[in-house]
Amino acid sequence: MRLQQLLTEIGGESAGHSMFVCDVAQRDQVAALAAFVRMTYARCDVLVNNAGYVGDRTFEGPDDIEPFEQVMAVNFHGTLYCTGEFLPLLTESAPSNIVNMASMAGRLGLAGNSSYCASKFAMVGFSESLHIDLAKRGVYVSLIEPGLIPTEGFPQSERVGHPVMRHALGTIDDVTEAILDAVIHRKMERVVPRWYYLLQIPRLLAPPLYRWAGRRLVG
Repeated sequence: MRLQQLLTEIGGESAGHSMFVCDVAQRDQVAALAAFVRMTYARCDVLVNNAGYVGDRTFEGPDDIEPFEQVMAVNFHGTLYCTGEFLPLLTESAPSNIVNMASMAGRLGLAGNSSYCASKFAMVGFSESLHIDLAKRGVYVSLIEPGLIPTEGFPQSERVGHPVMRHALGTIDDVTEAILDAVIHRKMERVVPRWYYLLQIPRLLAPPLYRWAGRRLVG
């Protein structure tokens, strides 16, 4: 139903669907995907950059450089490649939308996962800059920043049954609603759940206190 609503809004109700498997960390494969979309549909109204994963390790030295690069390759370079290869088609299809799936980890540094945080911080900066640069061409860039959302890749198993933390979880439907809202109303930023936006306030208003608290939590 949500997808049908979006298709109706952008006028592509009868466009149909197809599948193309590629590795977004490989630019040549992304270029092939963009060529496939051009040949099959001759337009692209919405690009959602959603591919990503968590490296789930601390950065301790030389042995962690390659795993770090692998996370960046998918999470950030994948977004870069898809945006770059699809941009000509998006511009031709304007008004059109790019939706980049970042994370609250792109606003708040999380202990024990510097590679994931770095990739999402990069996505945030890239998206905010693109939002300004591309608006004049009719390509609207949106940034979705989920907090804790149970998914297949991020099950949040230790939090789902927790008496307190389970109330901090969002849902896949919440993220879907945020994407639709961002596309339909051309919003730059949506935090999911919305109240997570407040978590940035201590970092902005009292950085030393925020970092002291962060060190205490992991100490």
